Amino acid sequence: MTLNIREARSSTDMNVTDVKGTPIAWRSQGEGRPLLMLNRFRAAMADWDPALTAALAASHRVITFDNAGVGDSGGSVPDTLEGAADVAIGLVDALDLENPHVLGWSMGGMTAQILAAKYGDRLGGVVLAGTTPSFAVKGAIPLPEEWLAVARKEDNSPRDMLFLFYADSESSHAAGMASLTRIGGGDPVAGAALKTTLETYAGQGIATRKFFQGEDGAFKRLGKINVPVLVANGDRDRAFAVENSLALVRAIPNAQLAIYPDSGHAFHFQYAERFAEDVTRFLACA
Repeated sequence: MTLNIREARSSTDMNVTDVKGTPIAWRSQGEGRPLLMLNRFRAAMADWDPALTAALAASHRVITFDNAGVGDSGGSVPDTLEGAADVAIGLVDALDLENPHVLGWSMGGMTAQILAAKYGDRLGGVVLAGTTPSFAVKGAIPLPEEWLAVARKEDNSPRDMLFLFYADSESSHAAGMASLTRIGGGDPVAGAALKTTLETYAGQGIATRKFFQGEDGAFKRLGKINVPVLVANGDRDRAFAVENSLALVRAIPNAQLAIYPDSGHAFHFQYAERFAEDVTRFLACA
């Protein structure tokens, strides 16, 4: 597959749509069945690797967006991930999307679990990338403090991002720098820079903490998910170890698992084309 990143960038002008009184910013790329992308902690739309979105847009209408209180959207960050899921389904309604697929990364994957459990009858397939169930689920391992300390910095350098999102090998670091350069439009420092505010960080911290500790009860609904689910991760993810992906697969009926070698939390950027092909093949049956 040949990716035209320049063309992909030019075709993704930002739109703003009212979702129950909150202006939500979003972009659309490609044609086909909608694929709604749910982002990670502290990330905005601009943090998606354009190589991945372009590869996915070869077969889908890829919709990236900033949830409430994030990036170019208005409002405040919901105090639970269920609230974030409600905003996402509100955007689905506002855009009149019919049975969209969903791809959630990290925190977005946690939100996608709730979407699948609460609104599964309105969705197609769900991809959970580099994510975790609540740590109340048997087999799930909490976030390492070393990783959290870097993730909580006021800003991140390319070196920080390589630690957070990639494996220690030379090849993984090279892939990480290439991804940061794409995200930054040719500048890896811009690609690494945080694009959300400390208010966003604080609000998302409250919501994710409730999810991790099981206070929101989301983990109790995993067994009720009846849509096709693909769980994917890198084999060296420092944030959410492979054991967490296994815990998800065991908790969600009929979920499938894909693990990518020599890669970390951003395995899907490191293997953008390969991952997009795997996702497209999985969703074709959903």
